[in-house]
Amino acid sequence: MNARNVIFLLLLILSACKEQKESRIEGDYELNTLLEEDTKIYFSGSRQSEKQAYLQVEQGGIHLILQEGKQITLLKTIKGEISYPCSVRILRNGSYFRFWVGNLTAWIRGPLGEWKGVYEPSDNEVYAINKKDKYPEQFIVKKREWMTPAPQTTIAYGPEGSFYESQVIPGSILEYEDKYYMYLMTGMKGEQEGSSRRNIGLAVSETLSNWTVLPQPVIKYEDTSYDNLYVNGSVVTPDGKIAVMFSAQSFPEWKGFMLAIADRPEGPFTLYQDNPVYKHENAAHEFDLVDLKDKRIEYRGQEYRYILFYAGFTPKPKKNLAGDKGYLLYSNNLLNWVSHIDNPVFEPETKDNWDAAHVRPRSLNRIGDYWYLWYEGVNSWTPPGMKGDTWYDVIGLARSKDLVHWEYHPRNPVLATAGQDENICGYSWTGWPRMVIKDEMAWVFYCGHHKKNVSTTYKTIPVKNLTDWTSDFLIDEKQ
Repeated sequence: MNARNVIFLLLLILSACKEQKESRIEGDYELNTLLEEDTKIYFSGSRQSEKQAYLQVEQGGIHLILQEGKQITLLKTIKGEISYPCSVRILRNGSYFRFWVGNLTAWIRGPLGEWKGVYEPSDNEVYAINKKDKYPEQFIVKKREWMTPAPQTTIAYGPEGSFYESQVIPGSILEYEDKYYMYLMTGMKGEQEGSSRRNIGLAVSETLSNWTVLPQPVIKYEDTSYDNLYVNGSVVTPDGKIAVMFSAQSFPEWKGFMLAIADRPEGPFTLYQDNPVYKHENAAHEFDLVDLKDKRIEYRGQEYRYILFYAGFTPKPKKNLAGDKGYLLYSNNLLNWVSHIDNPVFEPETKDNWDAAHVRPRSLNRIGDYWYLWYEGVNSWTPPGMKGDTWYDVIGLARSKDLVHWEYHPRNPVLATAGQDENICGYSWTGWPRMVIKDEMAWVFYCGHHKKNVSTTYKTIPVKNLTDWTSDFLIDEKQ
């Protein structure tokens, strides 16, 4: 082959490489492109592994498809008109993927086969191909880094036979005398919604990063008339007492919100004799309790010191589907509660997407003019070959100036499942977020599935980034 032919061949190869401009991307990412014709966009997996998931865009709608070698499995179809040119946006958060294609939207989790134990790789080939085997002219894939994970699981479930052998979940965090006290919902082995015999434990820290779990629960379920105790709130009262609030269950019936008082965070606690202090008309067990101290909130002409924001099942909501919604209560003494006239005040962001079935308020913090709400979002779908739906919680973020009208984070679910390894806390679901702000850094504690049990970990983010919903926090990586 002469030199001229060699040069010509090299030019052909370089041209092909330019057209096949795939992106290998590590971790979370965002993809934006503009399609001129029917196109496949591969968004998870790699050709080397012979297991890939792709988005098929065509004029009759969009399809999410799993490709395993030569085997093709349809995961989801969203019907609707596609007009070209058509904008496409794909967002990956952990094992969660969301899609915006023209006027159509879709979501999926674990598309490579999470339902059969195949998790999403951290490293993926992301590329597009159309009938002409060419890429769209505009095809931008960028890595997204927003929160910094803890170096390891923060509070792991306990040894067999301990009161937290199955679950250790962050219920409430109290700052008291230069220490942090995390009240824990702890569970033992059992089949009462994933565990049983739930007590209220306590972990102590001076740094927020390292915690010591006290050897015994501070409130035992045996000392009550209930089967399970779900701790959700703790405050220091005006007279210096420690008040802890929790939900109680005589399985499977929810008995309401309870109050216990102690002189010290470690107890001993005395249960309020007229518990429950509040009971939702249907199932309800997750909430946050906020002490406004001197910055009272006004509602219908009266000022209140305490807010309780809870998740209550709503069989006939004003909009969206039946499911858990957010309800707002006010009080000045933790005993008598006033319900907001517009309850439920918090609804799902979407009618058919990642949080359409349930939203559960968990952590409410005031920053500047806004209330920031970390909440659990839930939806379900039926993977191929399965008879029933799969239900897994993930964590989203919303904010409001008045606790009634809400804005949802544009990249929800912001704290999704890891979906990579059972040794990672939160590999198949995440929930129960609790945020603490220290030195302009937000610490978001949450729990998740961990080696078949449930542990607690955290992620951090500067407050300036948490409150910045305009910047995309995307990183240009050289491929």
